[in-house]
Amino acid sequence: MGGSDKQTTAASEFEILAPVSGELVHLENTNDPAFSSRAVGDGVAVVPQEGTVCAPVSGTVAALFPTEHALGIMSDDSSAQVMLHIGIDTVKLEGKGFHALVAQGDHVDAGQPLVEVDFDVVRAAGFDPTVFVIVCERSENSTLREHASGPVAVKEPVIWLSE
Repeated sequence: MGGSDKQTTAASEFEILAPVSGELVHLENTNDPAFSSRAVGDGVAVVPQEGTVCAPVSGTVAALFPTEHALGIMSDDSSAQVMLHIGIDTVKLEGKGFHALVAQGDHVDAGQPLVEVDFDVVRAAGFDPTVFVIVCERSENSTLREHASGPVAVKEPVIWLSE
């Protein structure tokens, strides 16, 4: 898969990868108050260009919503729990347009496809398709750096976590 799947760049820095290709935007520039205020955690968002959402880290799927629009992964390589939230208010679609390729409890590798999403269905229903990558749990003294806004490719590092 290439060097972009490497998650540890130094003894104390951990990479979190883009789950989709698209336009990276910082949370404060998104249309969801819970994410834009960082109430849920720090991270980034990507306006997707494609329908396959991939794992941003290697780890265990700790949670998968029944509607398949959100999941959490406990990282193998850091204290981080990373949440992926696909779209804004997409829970209201009740799973329509979402097809999970993994189940809760599965181990996943960084870059592995997790959910197939029909973003045409999401958009046609009037929902924003932005994919959120949120670090909701991490060590108390950790620091987080974010990729600059702009185009990103799936599996490209977008968050660096130092613990």
